[in-house]
Amino acid sequence: MLPAPFTSEFLSRLECLRLRTRKEFLGSRPGSYSSPRRGTSLEFADYRRYSPGDDIRYLDWGIFARSDRLYVKLFHEEVDLFVYLFIDASGSMAFPSPKEKFSPACQVALALAYVVLANHDHVKLHLLEGTSAPSASPFYRGRHRIMDCIDFVSTPSPAGPVELALALGEHLKRIRRPGKAILLSDFLMPISSYQQGLNLLRAFNLDISVIQVLARQEVDPPFPRGGLALVDSESHAELRLQWSGNLRREYQESLQRHNLQLKSFCHQSGIHYSLFVTDQELSEFVLETLPAIGLFK
Repeated sequence: MLPAPFTSEFLSRLECLRLRTRKEFLGSRPGSYSSPRRGTSLEFADYRRYSPGDDIRYLDWGIFARSDRLYVKLFHEEVDLFVYLFIDASGSMAFPSPKEKFSPACQVALALAYVVLANHDHVKLHLLEGTSAPSASPFYRGRHRIMDCIDFVSTPSPAGPVELALALGEHLKRIRRPGKAILLSDFLMPISSYQQGLNLLRAFNLDISVIQVLARQEVDPPFPRGGLALVDSESHAELRLQWSGNLRREYQESLQRHNLQLKSFCHQSGIHYSLFVTDQELSEFVLETLPAIGLFK
């Protein structure tokens, strides 16, 4: 059974979307994405001199009339797309609860997966965990495989620390096809950590998009004034402090700087970036925010 946000109306609107790619990939079969190979789509690519055996339907008679030389038109070959969805399953994705953060992140991933499946392309889901054996689904293709995607993200419970670059590296060892990578995480980690992870994805020649997922309590902490004990959701280290209006402002300014540095790094690296605060409607984020940043066309 599909989760509550996935109404028939929402699914119908998802079927009208297509992921945008900024790289050309070599796919395995005909599809709707541009390839560096020459083919027979309607998108013109180049000319070359006619050779015996070439299809005369693609001769450019205008050039022949001007130069008395035979040239044939070349077109981009359109191929299928391989999409890799990486979902952060570290302990911080369970704050303030898995239902309020990890589950909404998975729902965004499922919406993206459905767009891919509806376009008859290939999608593979990856969980970024602290374990040595990476957890990943097989490639799925076709609308009916959305149930397999749902089953895959319904099993795990976010827990423990995750080194982003190390976790991604374990998955990338097993990736054989170029394509589009979409990483969903709260990115509440040192700057050097997420930069190493994203640079690793870039080194694999993947077209990358980043979706930062934060709970409303992280953006706007509801703590009352007074003594407060904070426990790190990954290391379980405890920090005691006196919570006040000034400290709240300092925290929010620090988070804003952190998010701005992440967004700036993504922009400079040619990576799509978007922030999803989990009290936002899923349909609004997927159908309005993501197209606005150029993730869909």
